[in-house]
Order: sequence, then C-alpha cells, then structure tokens
Amino acid sequence: MAEVIVVGAGLAGLVAAINCARSGHRVKVLEKRERVGGDPRIRPTVDVTPMEPEKLGRFIGIDLGPPFVVPTREFLVDVYGRRFLFPGEYFRLHSVERGSRSTSLDSYLYERAREAGVEFEFGVDVASREEFSRLPANTIVATGLEAEPFLALGRPYLDVFGFVAVAPHQGEPRILGYFDRNTKYYHYCANLHGTAFALAFNTRPLPDSACQDWAGRLEEEGFRFPEWRPHKGVVATRGIIAPTLFAGNKILAGTLAGVQDPLFLFGVHGSLVSGKVAAMAIEDKERAWRLFRRFTSRYPYMWLYKRIFDLQPHFMRRPGLRAAFGALSRSPGLFRPLLGEALKSVPGFGMLG
Repeated sequence: MAEVIVVGAGLAGLVAAINCARSGHRVKVLEKRERVGGDPRIRPTVDVTPMEPEKLGRFIGIDLGPPFVVPTREFLVDVYGRRFLFPGEYFRLHSVERGSRSTSLDSYLYERAREAGVEFEFGVDVASREEFSRLPANTIVATGLEAEPFLALGRPYLDVFGFVAVAPHQGEPRILGYFDRNTKYYHYCANLHGTAFALAFNTRPLPDSACQDWAGRLEEEGFRFPEWRPHKGVVATRGIIAPTLFAGNKILAGTLAGVQDPLFLFGVHGSLVSGKVAAMAIEDKERAWRLFRRFTSRYPYMWLYKRIFDLQPHFMRRPGLRAAFGALSRSPGLFRPLLGEALKSVPGFGMLG
C-alpha cells in the first residue's frame, strides 16, 4: 500500500499514524521538534477535557485510561469573585499530561505508534506553502498550535496572548477556572502527576497585573508558581465555519482542522477523534467527511453564542455567568441532560455510540 506522510507528532498526528499503519500503510511522521511532546519551554502541561474514555478509545482503536487519562476530581470556578465547586464527573472531565515525560499522553501514543511500525523523522520543519506543496497528495497535516501552517494552508486563526507557568504540585487532579474583567475567555490551572500548569490568556496582550492577580488567586488555593513566562499562541476559532477536513489535496487533523470547542477551547477530545477521521480519509474521503461534519455540527452555534457573549460588557456578563453556574450548583440533576447536549460542542463528544 502507498506510503502515508503525517506532518506533526501531536495527539491527532499520532492517532492518524497509528490507524494508517494498522490499515497496512507504510507511515512516516515528520516532526518539527527533536522528540514528541510539543514545545519544551512550556511542557509538561496538564489539559482537562470532557471525555468518555471507553467510547473514545473504541473509536480511535487505542485503550485510554490511567495513568494517561485520569478522571478529574474537582472543578472550581471563580466567577468575578464568587466560587462554585463541582465534582469533575459532573462535566465528564478527565485530565491528561502533555509533554515528553513517560506519564504523558503524547509518550503513550508515541509508543503505540512505534509498535505499529510507524517511522519518525524528528527535526523536520514543514511550515511554508512551498514546503507543503512538495508533499504528496493525501498527506495528513496535524501541526497543532503553530501559526505558520495556518498561514501556508489558508486556514483562519486567532492570536492569543498571555502568561504560562509550570511548577511541582501534589494532590488529586483538579481544574480551576477564573472569569474576570481582564479576559474574554478565562484563566486556567490544572494539576496531574505531581505537576501543575497555569495559563492566563486573552485575544489581546494581558498586562502584568492580570497575571499577578491570577497568581494571587492560585496561591489562595494552594498553587504556587515561582515563574510566569509570556506566551503567544493561536486558536482555530476565528470564523463561524472554521472546521474543515481538507485543504487542497492535503488532509487536516487536530487544531489545524478547527476541531476546537469555540466556547472553552477544549482541544484534546477533538484532536484524538480527528486523527482517526483523517486516517479514514486516506481510504474513503466521502465517509470521513460525513463523519467530520457530524462531529463538528455544533460548532457554528457555539461560535455564535461565544460571539454574542464577547460583545457583552462585564456588568452584564457577571450576573449571567453567576446565574448559570449557580443553577448548575443548586440543581445538578435537573440540568444534567441540558449539560450533556451543551458538551456536544466538543467535537465528537457524545456522538461515539
């Protein structure tokens, strides 16, 4: 069978490579960095995402469970100074480590790929339009949060700016979300495997005071980060029709394909799902496209909701968010079915049988 080239050894690229190899293809993965795990300057990190590991694992053909996918014990939300506490299970939350350590999901998938016979070439940076044009048709491109491939392939994206921090931290897996005046999104902190990761971000550069405020809130919750680094990245939620499986004769996967929840920017679930769909597209583009459209069918509605939400001034946003989280806190059973539908904005969630 023909060789398949995969650009990018992140979650989507690794899942795509594994499934292509199992289908009988020779598979070569080209990775910009010298190992799997992403940017070592900001890794290890901890991602939290809604997930049903057994269903997702069956779909992608890879077992997902501890220590690589761990139920999140607690979700604490600070909404303009008012705190709400939820069990992570209520939102189906699971924590994963990202990076190159042996406990990361990246390393786990890398080992499964090697077992499947996938070949890797590290230190190969494919970023320009000319470089992509030299790759064969049906190359799978899964380059994550790198801006250059978005530009080269004509994909829409938004710049985000902020600060990141990583520090040792022991304890059960938790996630903290912080809504306040200094961001249109939220600030974030999560811990797993003895490491905590924190992020403050917005679509405009944040002042140092915003980072200091978030760091102070985290210290109150027992998280201390000695060093914060400025960080610039991209998200794939610029337009209402952002998700797409193809760019010219290339197949897209992961963030580059736009499989990101536009409201909270959950990306892990969509990346894993889209890696499988990209591998399917090698054999049957029409079937893969139908599945991709179904998995991302909630995107335009949630994008529009987020757009309206962003236009609201903080004096309107604050009571709305407090009312929403307050209702969930007081009557979790009543709102569980509605929440289940809302979580389908995460590409593929609740649609895997």
